[in-house]
Amino acid sequence: MQYAISRLLTVALLSGAAGFLMLGHPAEVRAQSAFFCPPSFGGGAINLQNGACTDGKNGAFSGAALASQALTELSQTTAQETTKNTINAVSTRRAQEEQRCAEGFSRVDGTCQRIPKPVSAPAVSPAPAPSLTEVRSLAAPAVKIVRREPDPPVPIEPAVRFGTWTQVYGDYENRSATGFGATVVGNDVDGTLTNSMDSRTSTVGFLAGVDLTSRGLLFGNDGLIAGVLAGYVSSNLTLNVSSLTNDNINGIPGNGFSRLSANLSGPTAGLYATYFNGGFSTDFTLKVDALTLNETFNELLAFNNGANFPFIPFAGGGSVSLLNTTIAGDLNYRFDLYPIFWFEPTVGAQYTNSSYGSNAAQLGLEDGTLVMVQGGARFGTTTLINNRILMTTTLTGLAYDDVLVEGGFIPAAAFDGANLLARADQGKVRGRGVLALNFDCGQGITSFVQGEVRGGKGLFGAGGKAGVRVQW
Repeated sequence: MQYAISRLLTVALLSGAAGFLMLGHPAEVRAQSAFFCPPSFGGGAINLQNGACTDGKNGAFSGAALASQALTELSQTTAQETTKNTINAVSTRRAQEEQRCAEGFSRVDGTCQRIPKPVSAPAVSPAPAPSLTEVRSLAAPAVKIVRREPDPPVPIEPAVRFGTWTQVYGDYENRSATGFGATVVGNDVDGTLTNSMDSRTSTVGFLAGVDLTSRGLLFGNDGLIAGVLAGYVSSNLTLNVSSLTNDNINGIPGNGFSRLSANLSGPTAGLYATYFNGGFSTDFTLKVDALTLNETFNELLAFNNGANFPFIPFAGGGSVSLLNTTIAGDLNYRFDLYPIFWFEPTVGAQYTNSSYGSNAAQLGLEDGTLVMVQGGARFGTTTLINNRILMTTTLTGLAYDDVLVEGGFIPAAAFDGANLLARADQGKVRGRGVLALNFDCGQGITSFVQGEVRGGKGLFGAGGKAGVRVQW
C-alpha cells in the first residue's frame, strides 16, 4: 500500500510540475493593446489621465477604461468558480466514500449489512398414492435434518483503490453597482459624475481527475483521497457603463456610455486531497488557471468644450494573458441525527493571486490578490432506490465574504474611488444555496447532479453541474 501511495503521489507531483511548466507564466503581448482614448481632439493630443481622456484642457470620462479595470474582479470570480467546482467534486467524492459499504454489503437504516443470498423454492412434483406400509409409518414421523450453508467470506478489498471522474458545469452571474466619480482634467476637478455599471457573465467548463483512495491509514476507519485534475473554462463577459453628469454647467463633460465585451478562457490544472476520520474531515486544493483575456469596447465619449458637449464615438480592443493561482481548504464535522439523516457544519477559505502579462498596464490592469472566507452547513439524507441504487440528497447553505481585495487595477485618481465592482464585493457578506443529488450505482460507479443560487446586494448568480466517477 505504501508503495502504491508513494507511486501515485510521485505521479501527482510530476504531473503538477509538468502542468506548471506547460502552463508557465502567461505569454507576453498577444495582440495590440486597447487604447481607451482617441489619438486627438480639436487638434490636440489626447491621453488617458486620472480617469479622463484629456488634452489638458478638455476631458471626457472613460467608461471603457473603468470597465476594463473591473475585469480583474470578474477574472477572480472565474477562478473562484473553477475552485468551487473542484471542492464540490472532492467533498462529494468524500461523502460517497464515507457512505460506501464493502462488496457483498448494502446500507440498511444507516448501517452496512450483508446482502442476503436469493432463495429459490425447489420444484414440487405430484406425490404417488401412499401404500399401506407408508400409511402405517405416518404414526412415527421422521426427523428431517436441514443443513444451513455458511455465509460466503467477506471480500478482501485492495489496500488502495484508483478511480477517475469527470464533470461539466455552467454558471450565470449578474453584478451591478452605482457610485460617484470625479473627472479630473489637469489639476482641476471638472465635474462629478454618477457612474453605473452592470455586468453579465456566463461560464462553461469541464473538469476531470484521477485519484487514489486508501482506508485505515492512521486509524481503523479513517481514509485519504488524493489526486490530480485538469480541465478547461470559458467565460463571456459583458459590461455596460454609463456616466451621467450631475450638473450640466459650462465646462463639465456631458453624459457618456460604453459597452465592453470580453472572453476569458484557458486550461486549468491542480492537485487535491481530502482526509476523513469519523465525523471529522478536511479538504485541500491547489489549482492554476492559465487564461487569455480578449476584450473589445465601443464608447460614446462626451467631451467638455465651452458651452458645447460634442460626442465622439470610439472603439478598440486588446488582449492580455493571465495566471490565476488558487489555494483553498475547508474543515467539516459531521453529526448523524438519525440512521439516514446527517448534519455537517463547514468553514473554509480561498486565496487567489492574479498575475497578468507585461502589457496589462496599457489595459489599466495590474497583479492582484483576493481572499474569500465562507461558513455554513450541509444537511443530507440517504434513500435506497430499487434496492440497489443509493441516492444521497444534500442541501447546503453558505455565507461568504471577499474579506480582502488588493490590486488588480491601476488606481488612477477617479478610478481609485470608482472601481465599482471591486468596491461592491469587498467586505460584503453574500449567500449561497446548493442542492445536490448523488447516486451510488454499485460496482464502483457513482454520479451526481447539482444546482445552486447565490446573491446579495448588487449580485445574483445561478449555476448547475453534473458528473460521473468510475472506481476500480
